[in-house]
Amino acid sequence: MLSDAICQAGLLEEPGRSAHYLEMNLHPDVSNEQILAALKTAVQPVSGAFIALCFGSDAWDRLNPSWRPAQLQPFRQLDGKNGYSMPATQSDVYFWIHGEDQGDIMDAVLQVHEAMRDVAVCTLDLNGFKNREARDLTGFVDGTANPKGDKRLDAALIPEGEPGAGGSYVLTQRWQHHLQAFSHLSLHEQEQVIGRTKSGNVELEGDAMPPTSHVSRTDVKIDGVGQKIYRRSTPYGGADEHGLYFLAFACDLKRISIQLERMLGNTDDGFSDYLMKYSTAKTGAYWFMPSRADLETLLAGAA
Repeated sequence: MLSDAICQAGLLEEPGRSAHYLEMNLHPDVSNEQILAALKTAVQPVSGAFIALCFGSDAWDRLNPSWRPAQLQPFRQLDGKNGYSMPATQSDVYFWIHGEDQGDIMDAVLQVHEAMRDVAVCTLDLNGFKNREARDLTGFVDGTANPKGDKRLDAALIPEGEPGAGGSYVLTQRWQHHLQAFSHLSLHEQEQVIGRTKSGNVELEGDAMPPTSHVSRTDVKIDGVGQKIYRRSTPYGGADEHGLYFLAFACDLKRISIQLERMLGNTDDGFSDYLMKYSTAKTGAYWFMPSRADLETLLAGAA
């Protein structure tokens, strides 16, 4: 049975009021030994911060050619109905840094950046934060449907007996919100877009729940089994540009991909997610976050 001791530290540590996200491409002319040494330095413990390390498909094959998770793949651009799409911005390595104090997080960010300076170039450098009651910048609570307790492990971790057991398939997307347009909607219209009430965070029921709501498109069951994923997203941004950095962990990559296809309307019903009228995907990448033991074994090869 999987336990939280098998995954990288910090996966289940909530709320994580401060976060930072670094996506990087490895230099092709740097040796694997140099890269592994840099990664080993980058993830050294920093007081008050968790530093999780994930790998894109090509980078994992380069650094660990002996085996790979069965479903690991690069993120490819997804095109859907009604003019919606999700771009691909796949990089090689991804650092998820989070904790409660922004100062601790910055210490960890600087450590990672200095360690990786000579072996990689940063493709995304983004700060995230948690609002009161875990509300998104739209004003709605984010992550309500997340599994609780040990059910988080079932949703997030690759099962025993599979390559990469105890690790996770990961999706990251930066969504840019169009808050001015969203705020012009009435409260009822906003709740129809999301599928929940704004103040009480109560899911709409029956005929009150539109098939185009965000809840309708992402709450999926296959053969009666809920396709749950574990989300650790945060708002990001400043006065002019802002949104949600979507971060999700899954035991099975299909649990993520089916939600994306449903949002895009690539299903028999043809309904797309109306939330995409008010938020645009700007990045998209798939990653593998190895278990604690698998990461230690990989980094043991550092010079």
